[in-house]
Amino acid sequence: MLQTNLNVIAVGEPNLDVLSNGEKSSFFESLFSRIVEIHNEKQAETFAIQKI
Repeated sequence: MLQTNLNVIAVGEPNLDVLSNGEKSSFFESLFSRIVEIHNEKQAETFAIQKI
């Protein structure tokens, strides 16, 4: 199961409506990709600790 806690600090008031569809797509793809990377890093750390 994928479970990751993220801390988000907003600077100003985020407004995704001002982005074009391509920019929105790129934003969400980048965000999802980073979440998966963080999850994989945490999984690797967990497995490394379990092997000790």
